[in-house]
Amino acid sequence: MNEDLGIKRFQERPGYRLADVAEVGLPVYSLNIQVLTLAHKRLPPIEEFLLRCLSMNLCSVEEISEYLGLTREVLKPAFANLAQTENIALTAQHGMQAWSLTKKGHTTLQASEIIAPEQRTFQIQFDAILRKPTLYRFQKPFKRRELDEEGLVEIETYPPKRPQLNEISPGDIERLLKAVPGLTEQRRDVLAIRSIENIKKGFVRAVALLFKGPNEDESQLAFVVDGMLSMPHELAFARTEGFKRLVNRINTDPIANKEVTAVKQALSVPDALISEAQRVDTSTLHAEVTVAEQVEALRHAEGEKDKEILRERLRQAEEDLEKLRAASQRLPIRDIYVLDHPPLLQDALAHAKQRVMIISPWIRAKVVNHDFLNKLELLLQRQVTVYVGFGTSDEDDKTENMWENDRLALEKLRHLAQKYSTFCLNRLGNTHAKVLIKDSEFVAVTSFNWLSFKGDPSRTFRDEQGTLVHQPEYVENKFKELAARFNKVP
Repeated sequence: MNEDLGIKRFQERPGYRLADVAEVGLPVYSLNIQVLTLAHKRLPPIEEFLLRCLSMNLCSVEEISEYLGLTREVLKPAFANLAQTENIALTAQHGMQAWSLTKKGHTTLQASEIIAPEQRTFQIQFDAILRKPTLYRFQKPFKRRELDEEGLVEIETYPPKRPQLNEISPGDIERLLKAVPGLTEQRRDVLAIRSIENIKKGFVRAVALLFKGPNEDESQLAFVVDGMLSMPHELAFARTEGFKRLVNRINTDPIANKEVTAVKQALSVPDALISEAQRVDTSTLHAEVTVAEQVEALRHAEGEKDKEILRERLRQAEEDLEKLRAASQRLPIRDIYVLDHPPLLQDALAHAKQRVMIISPWIRAKVVNHDFLNKLELLLQRQVTVYVGFGTSDEDDKTENMWENDRLALEKLRHLAQKYSTFCLNRLGNTHAKVLIKDSEFVAVTSFNWLSFKGDPSRTFRDEQGTLVHQPEYVENKFKELAARFNKVP
């Protein structure tokens, strides 16, 4: 399933709009926990037969050996284990010692299981936000170094606090043990937690969705973990100092915002048109959610009849969405938000006929990947003129491409610029504008970093929004204005 489509299931929240999306690492501790348990084990066949013989008043080893056809050497370990677990005992009968079932032995025979105390050490995960043991079955926690290399934003808890013994209950451990594959063949009653040790901090991958309310100070941060919206994480994190610090660091780019505002002012858009654009945007958002929900439902459907019904619903939902998107393209101007941007970039790469201009301060390998480079080269092979402007300073700055794979992505762009005369790649320096132009069809002026939206661990959450203009004259003027900043014009 398309990653953005998965996110779009959760982008609609009454009274709020989706301002930013980031791949994040949620803090999780891995630790060893030593516990005292009562293990419910299935009786081995020989021990079960031995108990049944005793219940039939076969009391001596010789009688049981002859009845079962087993030697004393084979029976000896079974006798020893059952005696050690107090299921059988030696008693005096007619002046002689004989084996008999204890009260516990009768219960064991009836349940066909043996209950024995065990001291065991288990490795578990402890969620630093939820402050409780948690089992992440679909992913393994990774280290801080891997978090940075993957370009995930760290979700921090304040103050940082390692798991404490009093935060873990026997009930928590029982719940985890029941869910751990390989331990379901027997039940364990956890009596006590002796100690926790070998505590190591790691992270699990998630997607964070920042929602902004009508007032500047109204923010909500939701988390999608293993493809599901986790309300427990959202509610728990919202109560922490970490959430307050994160919200206080939400960035806005005043220069980029000024340019977005200038676009609207230059076009003098009537209020009626603004209202119509807002109506179309709201309807489109709802239609995208409906499509994403139908795709997810179809993915989990089992019966062919259910699948057929869901396919028809999906077809109708996609048809409604396409009509709304066509209506939005007929509007000369409209607001765009975080998830609106990637489809615009993909459209430009796939369908441009004359020119594409991308201005983005940062270049990251998460965006400028194999797929992006292939599509870019296909554009160049079709003789489409491409401009890419980047940079936050006039000279190479190590902070711009911190990781080797990001530097390699920039080098691959430079290689294409040398190979194709229709590709102009320039370090513009101190670039605040984030612009995408496709032919004379549209220009998007925004705070969104087109070539680094994913994969920047140093970035903070932002309120990503912009303006999309479908007005050929304005697009042409904007293109000429920005093309003048490039040293080489194809």
